Amino acid sequence: MISARRIRPFKLLVQLGLCASLLVACSKPKAKAKAKASDDTAAVPAGALSAVSVGGPMGVPAANASALPFHHVPVTPESIPPPPLVPPADAIQGPGGVRYQVLKDGTGDSPGPMDAIVIDYNMWKGTGELALSSYTQDGPTIYNVSNLAPQFRSLLTSFKKGSKVRYWIPRAALSGWRPENWPDSDLIIEFEMLDVSHQTYHDSRGNVVSDLNPTLPPDAAGPPATATTTASGLKYIFTAHGAGDKHPGPDDRLALLVDAYAIEGIAPTPLEQGLRTATTLQRAPGHLNEILPLLVSGDRVRVWVPAGPAREIIPKAGARNIVLDLMLSF
Repeated sequence: MISARRIRPFKLLVQLGLCASLLVACSKPKAKAKAKASDDTAAVPAGALSAVSVGGPMGVPAANASALPFHHVPVTPESIPPPPLVPPADAIQGPGGVRYQVLKDGTGDSPGPMDAIVIDYNMWKGTGELALSSYTQDGPTIYNVSNLAPQFRSLLTSFKKGSKVRYWIPRAALSGWRPENWPDSDLIIEFEMLDVSHQTYHDSRGNVVSDLNPTLPPDAAGPPATATTTASGLKYIFTAHGAGDKHPGPDDRLALLVDAYAIEGIAPTPLEQGLRTATTLQRAPGHLNEILPLLVSGDRVRVWVPAGPAREIIPKAGARNIVLDLMLSF
């Protein structure tokens, strides 16, 4: 548990949905934080699970997060040695072309997908030029894991408190998630997880919210046996349930948050990440009008779409089958 004391809550330079980062620059206003029990809680408005009180995507401090006791003396950017520009041969392959190397194993708790973490970090461009660093400030950064892009979240939650990890992230892996303040280039990110604060979130009805963001990228195994099949042959599963109780009608404007993947070999290839768009039941392409009427606001579904309908929904899919992660609000 992160102890309470007077701190500088560092505002991350960006709003990410992804971690594309795992990190950001910090501002300096002071604030007070009260110590809380290991499981902090925050309310999420019904029907608006993507607009939770932990703030915007990546980089907004987690709601009710505890104070940061890990102050340090700022260093100059010139004193921070550049990282290896190319991942070593033993670097581990992660999703989206990310490579990573564990520099130090941790021994504490691992964060869950809803938890807050405290990290110190450096971020370099692919050329080795330092872009952002918490070490040039007087303390680390705290943020909620749920604000990261799915592929980074899946890596982060496998590490324990005390871990130190270096990532080599290709520019393409940040498509759709890159904060505007981040360099538009390949990135190398090194972070140390200093502390973990377990969080629990509830909707306005008191129900525990188990996921605030779209699920992890799909694998190549196809839909599970439990998937429901529509009349046209689409297969889908629910990945999260919203707090709404009204299904969309024919005249409702439907706001969608979409991630789209093509499965090539054994790897998912992102086609769209964090796409926000709108449609109606009558205009929904690719037979999505068979699924959207079944949802309530805040529901998330994963849909396996064959070629043909896939191209109607995501033109860049071409002749490929795709997997869609959809969240509905209206």
